[in-house]
Amino acid sequence: MTAPLPLTLLLCAVQMLAMTGSLTFQALIPVFIREWTLTNTEAAWIGGASYVGYAIAAPILVAATDRIDARSIVLSACLVGGIGGIGFALFAEGFWSAAGWRVLTGVAIAGSYMPGLKALTDRLPEGRPGGRFPALYAATFSLASATSLFLAGLLTSTFDWHAAFALTGLTAFTGAALVSLLPKRSPRPASTGGHALTRVGAVLRDRQTMRFILAYAGHSWEMFAFRTWIVAFLTFVAARSGDGNLVLVGLAATALVVAGLPAGLLGNELAERSGRRRAVATLMLAAAAMAALMAFATDQGFVLVACLALVYGALVMADNSAILVGTIQSTPPERRGAAIAVQTFLAATMALLSPLAIGGVLDAFGADATAWGLAFGVMGLGAATGALAMLWPGERGTA
Repeated sequence: MTAPLPLTLLLCAVQMLAMTGSLTFQALIPVFIREWTLTNTEAAWIGGASYVGYAIAAPILVAATDRIDARSIVLSACLVGGIGGIGFALFAEGFWSAAGWRVLTGVAIAGSYMPGLKALTDRLPEGRPGGRFPALYAATFSLASATSLFLAGLLTSTFDWHAAFALTGLTAFTGAALVSLLPKRSPRPASTGGHALTRVGAVLRDRQTMRFILAYAGHSWEMFAFRTWIVAFLTFVAARSGDGNLVLVGLAATALVVAGLPAGLLGNELAERSGRRRAVATLMLAAAAMAALMAFATDQGFVLVACLALVYGALVMADNSAILVGTIQSTPPERRGAAIAVQTFLAATMALLSPLAIGGVLDAFGADATAWGLAFGVMGLGAATGALAMLWPGERGTA
């Protein structure tokens, strides 16, 4: 399977299966707060535990794709994800055990998402990789996340949370079987880039590449805060307004994450046509503005808030593919693994810190409408910072 489209679809399917457990805990935060009597900050720590595993493992695993075939890393990661999901279902019974199993899930995501992108770009034609195939892969992240939210809610309401986590393990094992169908291929030579630390240093000195890496860090701050807390927020609005219920909360949360798929593709198409830096900056400024609007709408009715959240969710993801493709296109082939590793490390750090920041705000200000308004303001800081990175004066690139 070497044709670009079938190859891309195969890796998209692997990503879907590997990431089924990515937001399972986040989708069930209200359930665990009630069942385990957690504070918002404790719930954020468990949700963030997967990002700890991601932050530790991702730079190592992604950088390794400059030397070994990313296929083997993705396959191993799917197996780890299977163990993490089933382990949580069987053995998680409180804060510490739950956090431990979620760290393992984070390691699995670290070895499947970005290495999967590298497996794709290594198999695309030599030279400047076409932007649309990596963009499709990156946009599938939204569909995978939405599937995680949807299945978590469905299985928990039908059975219990143990069943939801067990399924994530089974789907990850299925992803391992599917990625084994991918033809083996050695990574493109990185010998001209020198030692791994040398390649990382070259990435850090490359102003054009670092624009996209820093923009992605800002994007990750906003995205992971939003995805960690959106179900809890919609649950709060439904209870406060009285015109929503748990079924509507689940459907709304799934819909607004699914909206990220077309938004990501359209955002990359805008970047292809109008210039990547300009497009990314515009999209990030729009997301920051929408976060500010959400901050003033937290005491409105459920339907209105859900519609606004749908728009915000689309804007949060609209720049995702455009930034990832920008990183790839602005980096020489021999340094792409190092560039993605740096980007992944910063993204994972933001993914850990931003949900904790939101949990801290909610605990400090009483988890009422005002507290949620402040929380959305904190989310929007990521998009504003990313836009600044893209607009900062300096040399222009072609990406």
